Amino acid sequence: MKSVYIKMILIVTVVLFIVVGALLASVAVISDGTLSRNQFIKLIVVFSIFLIFAIIVALRIAQNVIKEINSMNEFMQRQLDAIDSASKAKSQFLANMSHEIRTPINAILGMNEMIIRESSDEQIVEYATNVKQAGKALLAQVNSVLDYSKLEEGKMEIIQVEYDLATMINGFVTAVTTRAKSKGLRMDVNVDTNLPTTLFGDDVRLGQVINNLLTNAVKYTEVGVISLNIWEESRADGAIDIGVSVQDTGIGIKPEDMEKLSASFTRIEEERNRNIEGTGLGIPIVIEILKLMGSDLKVESVYGQGSTFSFVIRQGIINDEPLGDYRKRVKRSYMRRNKYTYPSMPKANIIVVDDYEMNLVVAKNLMKVYDFIPDLAESGPESLSRIEEKHYDIIFMDHMMPDMDGVETLEILKKRQMIDESTAVIALTANAIAGAKDFYISKGFNDYLTKPIDAEALEQVLTKYVPAEKIVKKSISDIKNNKSLTTNDEERKALIKIFVSTIQETAKNLDQLLEAEDIKNYTIKVHGLKSTARLIGEMSISSKAEALEKAGNENDWDYIKSHHKELIREYLSLENSYKEVKETKKTLNPGELKDAIYSIIEMASVCDYTSTEMVLDSLDEYAMPENVESEMKHVRELLQKLDYEGVVESAKKMLNNGGN
Repeated sequence: MKSVYIKMILIVTVVLFIVVGALLASVAVISDGTLSRNQFIKLIVVFSIFLIFAIIVALRIAQNVIKEINSMNEFMQRQLDAIDSASKAKSQFLANMSHEIRTPINAILGMNEMIIRESSDEQIVEYATNVKQAGKALLAQVNSVLDYSKLEEGKMEIIQVEYDLATMINGFVTAVTTRAKSKGLRMDVNVDTNLPTTLFGDDVRLGQVINNLLTNAVKYTEVGVISLNIWEESRADGAIDIGVSVQDTGIGIKPEDMEKLSASFTRIEEERNRNIEGTGLGIPIVIEILKLMGSDLKVESVYGQGSTFSFVIRQGIINDEPLGDYRKRVKRSYMRRNKYTYPSMPKANIIVVDDYEMNLVVAKNLMKVYDFIPDLAESGPESLSRIEEKHYDIIFMDHMMPDMDGVETLEILKKRQMIDESTAVIALTANAIAGAKDFYISKGFNDYLTKPIDAEALEQVLTKYVPAEKIVKKSISDIKNNKSLTTNDEERKALIKIFVSTIQETAKNLDQLLEAEDIKNYTIKVHGLKSTARLIGEMSISSKAEALEKAGNENDWDYIKSHHKELIREYLSLENSYKEVKETKKTLNPGELKDAIYSIIEMASVCDYTSTEMVLDSLDEYAMPENVESEMKHVRELLQKLDYEGVVESAKKMLNNGGN
């Protein structure tokens, strides 16, 4: 850019020099008084030549300047395109990571929710409730990292709900106490007994802030005490200001390092703390969340002695009954679990739209606990026909469907005025990424749910959008005594039956889409296959489909064409694998047994209960030596206790014994 300015100055200088020189010469001649008519004409000619020459030189230089400016503009545009591409790549990466990380977490929380609902054992319910709180905290942490771009833009949402203060406190205290004890640290928790029992605010974000501060305190403290203090500052007009402080006897912070606390991905004294795990996002996230909640973080620290992090947060009061001892209150809530009520909606009109039958079956099984069976539609056009004939309270609409996706279907529904404000349309999506809610709201949806569907999130959506007059409360014991609920084994068999029945049709569709080079619908189809294969534990098929989906998103036809047949060949081979089991058990050769044991190790290593159980169930179809059957029975018992390490250890022992 500097050279452009120099050339522009040069143009002006040349023109001025020539013109001024010519004028000076003219003046000098005229002043002599010796200018004849012919000389005057010659002077005009010379002056004109000079002027034309100056203009030509100026134009040539100007052309070079314009050419250089255009070149620079093109360079800048390429840089902007590169930045835009990098941003899109980042968003795509976060979308993929969001799905892959949230899937196992939601599976754990979903199974844990059923334990809470169905167990009458007080101790088990207490453990499961702690798992639920820790799982929610983990999910919040994952979401914060995945949504960091949204936080940077100041678009992170604060979602205020009613919440039980004792349960929230118990959640993060339980999660951190175990870690503190493992380091030999004492954990002191002091909670004001006069705090209200039920508050209104974002308990997930508030819990995340306190959990981050406690986790940091444990990380940077080797000996001594971690103290958590929660007290009432003041209250007025149905709201309360609550003070929170986390104090440690750790390494402390140097005064010159204080300003680094708010820097993302930056860790204080990196060399000294190199053995402490972490990304450097904890405190920056705390600072940003507190700003969004109308608070700020105060830090006091003495290097080598410890630190105190504190803040004051305002929350609404729903129930001002004094909290008392939060531990005793949580304990009493476990004893009242049999009095737990859930929303029953026998008159609710719900439809679920998804192009994969297996996803429809899962949704149906999740919803029937609320005493209704939803209508099901396998495509956008089919849903239009259903909705034209019947009014629905809620339409759950899958986004990614071939031919007519969820967004296009909703546009038609609104254009034809087939729904009004009394019908809520909820988007179903596998991608939980920053801006997802904004995207779906902008497209006309009322809300969205991520897949696989989380039971608690589903219940929140149902109670929010189903008319209040259609909701009644029922005791949890009614669920336990309901013999019509499908067992896991029955659900598994039903899902496998559906999966097998669609193999030929799905494989044919994929072949046709490949031949037609319809990359959009091909990508949607393998996306669905990825999810359904994972649902019944066919991880090899799922991973191949996922790779093809990624190639489709990147328009990589070369990869698709070279790997399509490999997927189809393995996919079609499953048809014979899931034939009806004969009364006489089949023989299992040593190689197949080893493969099964490797699968058990792989699934149990990532705490995948459902897939591990499916492998064990499939082995029941085979005749095995008595000692192997005994070992498998032991593995199943360990799995039922959620002892994944024990499962892995026992399976490895079987491998070391040669699988027999």
